[in-house]
Amino acid sequence: MASIRERTRKDGTTSWAVLWRDADTGKQTSRTLATRADAQSLTDFLNANGQSFVLAAQAASKMRSTAPPVATVVSEHIEGLTGVSAGTREKYRRIAARHITPTLGAVPVDTLTRTDVNRWVNAMTVAAKTKKNVHSLLSAALTEATSRGLVDANVAKGVKLPTGEARREPVFLTAEELDLIVATIPEARHKLLVEFLAGTGLRWSEATALQVADLDLAQEHGVVAVSRAWKRAGGEWVTGAPKTARGRRSVVLPKTLTAQLREHIADKTPADLVFPSREGPLHNVVFHRLVWEPAMRALAGQLRARPRVHDLRHTHASRLIAAGVPLTVIQRRLGHESIKTTSDTYGHLAADADVAAAAALD
Repeated sequence: MASIRERTRKDGTTSWAVLWRDADTGKQTSRTLATRADAQSLTDFLNANGQSFVLAAQAASKMRSTAPPVATVVSEHIEGLTGVSAGTREKYRRIAARHITPTLGAVPVDTLTRTDVNRWVNAMTVAAKTKKNVHSLLSAALTEATSRGLVDANVAKGVKLPTGEARREPVFLTAEELDLIVATIPEARHKLLVEFLAGTGLRWSEATALQVADLDLAQEHGVVAVSRAWKRAGGEWVTGAPKTARGRRSVVLPKTLTAQLREHIADKTPADLVFPSREGPLHNVVFHRLVWEPAMRALAGQLRARPRVHDLRHTHASRLIAAGVPLTVIQRRLGHESIKTTSDTYGHLAADADVAAAAALD
């Protein structure tokens, strides 16, 4: 523990020396101050920070700073963003509330150090991708704070993030496996939803936001117009634009699925949801708990791998690739903003299909 000793100088004046064994150097250290109050302040800071003068100095600096805290800087950054949807802004607010504010929120932004950021990153017990997203939000806010003159540099920039756990590989269901899943699901409306997701490649948020008016089933091959998706805003689910600009698209339906949908919507009005729950919108978490999970438990050991609902979208893409459909067509059908997304996710399947095609010519 740090202690104070009163000393009398040769000229008769008094000074106060603070003595402690520094945690960083391991050496007995002292510092002389002009007033008892200053000596007591340093002693208190040292005792509160494990006898580390560096940490004590940082703590003192934070107390004296007049800069806004990190929480305010991040919040102002989020609210000032342009070109983002209400749902995206709400997502950023949740990220800040869960992962930034509890640890760094009260720290004056001009006293935040690289060490603070490193410790914060290391302490986060989330997936590597989530950690990267959270760090990116903080770093963007600090970059803006730098441009505003609040800080000299962005101390979060260049922080090395862990690569983390391996990405979960998509599950590509065979036709037989998909039929098995559909047969295991009890209700006809849920069976049709699974077949629809696998037959169109739509995202869950897009498929469950569809209204009857979005379906044109007059021809043998029906067409679905995708123009909205469910998003979270202000703690509520609302419909907004699809995930990407290319998410607005028309998707041609298989013949069998077209016929099934005609029967399914026969007694619905144009404004009705195509795939509602009994109480309103059908949310993924409810479907997963009440329908998907029971089906997966019933099929334990009968599938090569345990799929997620989103793997129905992957399965759709894999079937198109196996049929020789170009990646550019698949990109438009899935609503990917960039062909790189399509290629990165499914390119290896296209290569496998090309090898199989070459082998067929031997």
